[in-house]
Amino acid sequence: MGGVKRQTTARELKWQNFQAKKAGAAGKKPLPDPTTLKNVLVMLVMHVCRKIVLFETEIKITIYLGALVCGSLVGDFAPLPRTYFSRKTNMFNYYFVKWGWAWTLLSVSTFLGLTSYVYCCGDVERIKKHFYRLLIGTVTWFCFTKSFILIESLTIGCYSPKYNTKAGCIAGGSTWKGFDISGHAFLLIYCSLLIAEEAKSIRGWERIGDLIRNDEFDEESPLKPLTENQLEHLKEHYSKLTPYVRGAFICLTLFAILWDVMLVATIMYFHSMIQKVVGGVLAILVWYFTYKWWFKKTTLSPGLPGQGCFKYSEQLSPSKKACVHTIFQ
Repeated sequence: MGGVKRQTTARELKWQNFQAKKAGAAGKKPLPDPTTLKNVLVMLVMHVCRKIVLFETEIKITIYLGALVCGSLVGDFAPLPRTYFSRKTNMFNYYFVKWGWAWTLLSVSTFLGLTSYVYCCGDVERIKKHFYRLLIGTVTWFCFTKSFILIESLTIGCYSPKYNTKAGCIAGGSTWKGFDISGHAFLLIYCSLLIAEEAKSIRGWERIGDLIRNDEFDEESPLKPLTENQLEHLKEHYSKLTPYVRGAFICLTLFAILWDVMLVATIMYFHSMIQKVVGGVLAILVWYFTYKWWFKKTTLSPGLPGQGCFKYSEQLSPSKKACVHTIFQ
């Protein structure tokens, strides 16, 4: 009958209550903290640093390869004026490049430890798993640099037939002519690419604050799967560690700039073109094998930077497993 009201079913009533609750909550979301001049300056610096460190890796590799070939040709065939950077004893080479892996490991480890402690919600086993990437990188760097020395000692030889070893040849006043793969080109390119990959966890970092603030008002929040303890850990340590995360990221940026500057010096003044190209190509192949293939696997892999107990950026690859206590998932 037209004048009789239809009785509301239990299912419809439940849906209406949900919509009312959602509508009521929508207007009660807490507002962000007021922006200060200090915050604006910090965000401006971070924006510039992101542009430098998170520059498209594929384009960066193309630039590296082009510079190795073209720059080396210029350095090999055109007389270049000697500068401070042409001296092997320059401060940047002596104190930084010679210890390049140690500096990179220290800065990346600091950044990784701070960020993973937040996005892994204090899960020690998952945090340790992220550090396996640096262990793999260290073993790779050590093996390749030692192999470069071995290759040089086994190729060609001394100008004087009296000496059979490089050390004896040089000590005797002669010249050792071997295929000296550029360890500097390998190290500087590999360090730059590793920094670029590990720094990707900074993408969307500020969004974590928004997720925390709006968690109870957002039915589809990425934080919903977290346990109460994990959520409390995230709330407590995100705000405490974020200033240190930003400082560590700025430090990564400075090292990324320094490695690129020293790579230019290496290209212009040291080694032959083929030695530098081989060193650079090997660094790129190692980066591709690890970060673009191995670390993307779901088994026997330490995973990618930023993979934790929740996804806070659309630009990060989501974690394939729940936040559980396993070493290699």
